[in-house]
Amino acid sequence: MQSLNSLWESKNYRIAFVIALCSILWMLSGLVVSSDSEETSSVVKAEDKLTTVQVQRLKSEPYALQVRVRARTQAHRMVDVRAEVEGRVARQPVDKGAKVKIGDTMCEIAMEDRKLRLDEAKAAVQQAQLEYDGALRLKSGGYQSKTAIAGAKARLQTAKANLQRSELDLANLNVRAPFDGVVDLRPVELGDYMRKGDTCARVIDLDPIVLAGQVSETEVARLAVGGEAHAKLRTGEELTGRIRYIGRESNSVTRTFPIEVEVDNADGKLLAGITSKLVIPVGAVDAFHIPASLLTLDDDGKVGVRVVDETKVVQFHLVDIIGNDDDGVWVLGIPESSLLITVGQEYVAKGEKVAYKFAGNKNAEQAASL
Repeated sequence: MQSLNSLWESKNYRIAFVIALCSILWMLSGLVVSSDSEETSSVVKAEDKLTTVQVQRLKSEPYALQVRVRARTQAHRMVDVRAEVEGRVARQPVDKGAKVKIGDTMCEIAMEDRKLRLDEAKAAVQQAQLEYDGALRLKSGGYQSKTAIAGAKARLQTAKANLQRSELDLANLNVRAPFDGVVDLRPVELGDYMRKGDTCARVIDLDPIVLAGQVSETEVARLAVGGEAHAKLRTGEELTGRIRYIGRESNSVTRTFPIEVEVDNADGKLLAGITSKLVIPVGAVDAFHIPASLLTLDDDGKVGVRVVDETKVVQFHLVDIIGNDDDGVWVLGIPESSLLITVGQEYVAKGEKVAYKFAGNKNAEQAASL
């Protein structure tokens, strides 16, 4: 102990001791700093290994559910008006494309000898009537049998039937329009010979105009007669009408049901045979509108999207596509306020931890990194 005291009293030894102590402390501080820097470096490297994706916070919007149908305009009704007697066409008062009213003559068949046959039938009725009256008078005197009276009555009835037939033939010489419409077809010309059952003209009724289409078996139950429908024709017109008919039996091949929508056409501007698209509203629902490019498939081939949860882990949600437009698709099945991966979804997988940022929002990027 005395030797240590004597050494400590020496100034040179004291200075050397202080220098040695400072050296030891300096070396120890270097180890601590090195350890802290290694830990910081490892954390930075771990962060650098995470894939960074770009996200968008989803918010649902009201979406009008619709049934879309390809359709075609057609006449409300159409009839081929046929001749009920045969003969030569003597007159055609209306041209193809002309408007007609119910009862208007479209074809007039020549009289020929029908007037003579009518006069003959009238005379036959008069003669049969006289014979029958005479038979009745003879009966009262006991000079006529019941058989003779019955024969006279039968001849009278036959004569009357022939007269009615002749009168009907004369009435049928004029082939008339069965309803208001337009003459769309006229296959015979003046002087043509028409047989019974030949078509004089085709009359179509375009007011209202009808849009006819086929609805799939998965959507037909959502429609109802009287429901509103909107249509856009290939020619550019946009129309609004009502469902007037829904088929009760599907097509055995396509498994679709016929549907008809009725649209007012009082001015006659809408024509039959034009391709159109029907849009039928069937309610509303809250849905998400996203770009179609963000849809992806899981291992089972089901459609969905990738999102980032609150722990920065990638999740996969199956979606139901309920509609589409030029900007994307409307889907269901994603939780409200989810962080949808908009850039980089093809480089990450379900269950993977990622770093993320919001597009065009630095404050949101900083918040996301906390």
